[in-house]
Amino acid sequence: MDKKKLHIAIIILGIIFLSLGAFHTNIWYDEAYTVSMCTHTFKDIWVIGAKDVHPVLYYFMLKIINLIFGTNILIYRLFSLVPMAILGILGYTHIRKDFGEKTGLLFSFFILFMPGITRYAMEIRMYSWAMLFVTLTAIYGYRLYRNEFSIKNLCIFGIFSLASAYTHYYGLMASGIINVIIFIYLLTKLRNRKKEFLEFTLCAVLQVALYIPWLMIFISQVTSISENGFWITISFPNTLFEVLTVQMATGNVMKMILLIPTILIYIYIGYLIYKAKKEKEDIKPGIIAFSIYVLVAFSAFIISIVMRPILMDRYLLVVIGLLMFAMAFFISKAKRKVIPAIICILILCLSIGNNISIIATNYSKKNTEMIEYINNNLEENDSFILYNNAISGFAITAKHLDHKQYFHDKGNWGIGGAYDCFLPNCIRTDSIDEIMENASGRIWIINISEEEFENDIQSKYDVKLIERKEFQTKYNGYFFSFTLIEK
Repeated sequence: MDKKKLHIAIIILGIIFLSLGAFHTNIWYDEAYTVSMCTHTFKDIWVIGAKDVHPVLYYFMLKIINLIFGTNILIYRLFSLVPMAILGILGYTHIRKDFGEKTGLLFSFFILFMPGITRYAMEIRMYSWAMLFVTLTAIYGYRLYRNEFSIKNLCIFGIFSLASAYTHYYGLMASGIINVIIFIYLLTKLRNRKKEFLEFTLCAVLQVALYIPWLMIFISQVTSISENGFWITISFPNTLFEVLTVQMATGNVMKMILLIPTILIYIYIGYLIYKAKKEKEDIKPGIIAFSIYVLVAFSAFIISIVMRPILMDRYLLVVIGLLMFAMAFFISKAKRKVIPAIICILILCLSIGNNISIIATNYSKKNTEMIEYINNNLEENDSFILYNNAISGFAITAKHLDHKQYFHDKGNWGIGGAYDCFLPNCIRTDSIDEIMENASGRIWIINISEEEFENDIQSKYDVKLIERKEFQTKYNGYFFSFTLIEK
C-alpha cells in the first residue's frame, strides 16, 4: 500500500479505535467537577478555578460547548476526542512534512494507539487538549529554531505556548522550557539573527504579560497547597514505575511487567541513537523533544521533593506528544524493519487488550443499575447528603444539579473553595447538625455506613429509614451506598 494511503488509514482507524469506548454518560469525581464547573459563568469559572489546582482555559472552552449543547456528558466526552484526532492528523500534515514519511506515520500510530493514552483521550478533563497545545508549541518552536522564522509561525507558537500554560501547569513548564531553549539559541546566533531574536523576545514578553493575571493566582495556589496539603504522594519504586510506563499503562496490568518492554524499547532507541551519531545523522529534533519531556518530569520531581508532591503519571500525558515524537523519530532511523514492526505489534496488542477492558468497563450493566435505581426512585423535592468527605458522590449529584445537595466536609479537606463549582445547590459544611436542620423531606445519604447512620443520624434526629441500597460500579471502581430517609 502507498505510504500516504497507509498513513491516512491509520489515522481513520485510530480515531475510530479511540472513540469505541466514549459513548457513555458515566462520570467520576474529576469529570463531575468539570461538568459542574461548566454550569457557571465565565467570570465565576475564573474565580472558582483560582481556588482549584489547575488553570481555567479548558473550562472556558467547555463552557462554550455548554452554551451550544447544554449540559451534555456525551458531547463533553467527544469534545475530548477532538484534539486526539487533530494530533493524529498532525502526524500527516506537520510531522511528515518536517521529518519524513516514516516519522510522521509512526507518530500518528503512537498517538492514536499507545495504550496509556487511550483512557485519557476520552475523559472529560483537560489532558487531551493540553497534549495538543504542547505538541503544537513544540512543532512551531522547532520551526523557529531551525530558521523557518516568520511572523505567522511566531504568532502560532506564541498562541499555543500561552494556551499550554493556561490549560495545565505541566503545560506551563513545557512551554517555559521551550521558550527558554529558543531564547538561548537565538541569543547565541545574535550576530546573524538579531531581528529574529528581538521579535522572539517581544513574543516571550507578551506571553508573560498575558499570563500575569493568572500568575498571581498560581502563586496563591502554590501557597495554599503548601499550607493545607495535597492528595498526591511520592512512593518509590511505584512512582518511578508509573512515570516510566505511563505511555504503556494498560489498566490492571502490573507496572512491573510493563517496565520490561518499556526498558527494552528505550535500550533499542539508545542503540539507534548510537548508530545515528556514528553515521553522523542529524538527531537534534529527537534529542530536543526527549530532553524537554525529561526536563518537565525532572522539574516535577524536584518540586515534589522541595515543596509538595506534584509528580503524577497522568500529568505527564500533557507532554506525551514530545515523547511519542522522539520515539517515532528514532525508530524511523532503523535500517531493518523487523524490530520496529515488533514494537508496533506489541503496542497494538497491548492497546487492543486495554481498549477491550475499557469498553467492558464503560458499558457494563453495573454502571446502569445504579443510574436506573436513582432515576426510578428520585422525587422532585429530594435532596442529597455526601457524607463525611464522600467526594465520589459528586459523580452522582453532578447529574442532578436541580436537587438540593449538602457536602459534609467533616475533615475540612483544605481546598473547600474549589467546591464552589457545585454551587448554588450544594452547601459545604463540616457540621452534620447544620445539614439536618436545613434539609427537609426525603434525603439520600451517600456513602454513610450503617454504624455511622445509627450513631450520627438515627440516634440524634427524628428520621424514618425508607431504604438502604449498595452498588459497585465498574467505571472507576466506585462503591456507592444509598441510605434513603425522610424527616
